[in-house]
Amino acid sequence: MKYDLIIEKLSGHDTSGKVGKINKKAGDTLNLGDVIFTIESGKGAIKYTSQYKGILEQLSIAEGDTIKKGQNIGNVDGELIQSTRASKTQPKSYSFGFAKPIPKSYEVDVAIVGGGPGGYVAAIRLAQYGKKVLIIEENRLGGTCLNYGCIPTKALVSSIDALEKIRHSESFGIEVGNVKFSFEKIIQRKNDVVNTLISGIEHLMNVHEIEYLSGKAEVKDSETLIVKNKSIDATIKFQKLIIATGSKTSTLPIEGADSEDILTSQELLELKEVPSSLTIIGGGVIGMEFAFIYNALGTKVNVVEFFPQILNNMDSDVADVIRTSAIEKGINIFEGAKASSIKTALDKTKIVEIIENNQSKYLISEKVAMAVGRKANLESLDLEKLGVELNERCNGIMVNANMRTSNTNVYAIGDITNKIQLAHIASHQGIIAADNINGIENEMSYDLVPSAIFTMPEIGHIGLNEKDAIAQNIDYMLGNFPLMANGKAQAMGEIEGFVKLIANKETRKIIGGTIVGAHATDMLSTISNIIASDMSIDKASHVIYAHPTISEAIHEALLNIDDRGIHFA
Repeated sequence: MKYDLIIEKLSGHDTSGKVGKINKKAGDTLNLGDVIFTIESGKGAIKYTSQYKGILEQLSIAEGDTIKKGQNIGNVDGELIQSTRASKTQPKSYSFGFAKPIPKSYEVDVAIVGGGPGGYVAAIRLAQYGKKVLIIEENRLGGTCLNYGCIPTKALVSSIDALEKIRHSESFGIEVGNVKFSFEKIIQRKNDVVNTLISGIEHLMNVHEIEYLSGKAEVKDSETLIVKNKSIDATIKFQKLIIATGSKTSTLPIEGADSEDILTSQELLELKEVPSSLTIIGGGVIGMEFAFIYNALGTKVNVVEFFPQILNNMDSDVADVIRTSAIEKGINIFEGAKASSIKTALDKTKIVEIIENNQSKYLISEKVAMAVGRKANLESLDLEKLGVELNERCNGIMVNANMRTSNTNVYAIGDITNKIQLAHIASHQGIIAADNINGIENEMSYDLVPSAIFTMPEIGHIGLNEKDAIAQNIDYMLGNFPLMANGKAQAMGEIEGFVKLIANKETRKIIGGTIVGAHATDMLSTISNIIASDMSIDKASHVIYAHPTISEAIHEALLNIDDRGIHFA
């Protein structure tokens, strides 16, 4: 019987790819599982394997050809052994929605609940050690970071950055006329970026032969999980378990905060239209990033911050740069202000009552968003059945430096531990947990955790800031350098901000650094490496930095610790 060879699946969401190595030619005998050829894409290579036993009659492709999903690339004369599709020569079958989930059992070395930046990284590391791994994700791989946090917001920031550059192109001698944008296309680009990266993770799961189940995990007992979805009713027996179920958005216990139309960071990424006005409650990282994004899109933005300054964990000089930039762009900042209620007017607009200097004030806007932090998703699993205890504050799972919980067979990583809620912390915790499961003693350290904040301008921070040094009674020295004195920054027209280094006066070692300005988050790793290598100021200042680059500002800040800066007096 003759069968067409159809390209049914490419890597992730890809619709095209290139033909790699061809292993079979017309006239060759095929058996089930034989690799006919490989398909290459930006996410890697997948194998096109035979589902037939017979003769390959025709193969109408050559190495290097571009092929598309759904393309007919040849035919086979033989017997269908295993099919993952309904071919053109076979009648289709229908279940009419009455098919029952298929019971399935798994026995694995390690089960991981949660496919975010902690869970999938741990899975890959364990697979590299030769462990049999199964990962369970209720929503989409990538977790909050990839789907609703780090990546989509940075995709929007990139669109806004392009928009702002075009708007100010006249200062570079370029005239473009009226500038228009499509919010729909900006959101679509954001979705495309997210989908591409999710496809990459799916590909990595396949490459490392990691079993992936989509659905909600439930605890049967301390050694067993169950997962049910439309396709399967799975029972998973594990030797070790990693809990990586992340966190969810927090709200304030004020009147109106529980209304369904109050936005969170997730809804802010999924709006269909740009709101005319928006009040953001919370002037931390998330709140300020979205404030700049929607301001650039034409929204009138108010930010209400309870603490005395926005970005309250940062030094005041850092917050000053961001505050000034925000106000110059038309963002209204209310610091030291408490949101006390949210009400809806007859025209559906929102009225936010705030208390500032012991006086009630009212902000009216089309939309209101909460950006007041996140809390560990402790209801995601029955921790009592697992014998897993919470920390002293009962706001996260208790873990030791090996990421092991009170149950020696169960580990927890990421936001569920409520240590530091950052994606790169979750990933590193995942590696630490995987190492220890494999018998490699490794401990988690939180001494050098970098922060990347995508306001306008950006902020990158590592180690201690001045607040920390004062609180710890450290005798410190400062080295500052403003970007306005940097040649590359001037050429780029990006002169906001500075580099600030903190050194221990006694040891002459760098103990912290902050960069505010263009490419701050990318340059931060230079300071991270100086601190991690335990390099003295004297040695670090003798490293040659390329000219002209903004990174030269780091060198100047090093020199300025001893008042020996060259380009700023």
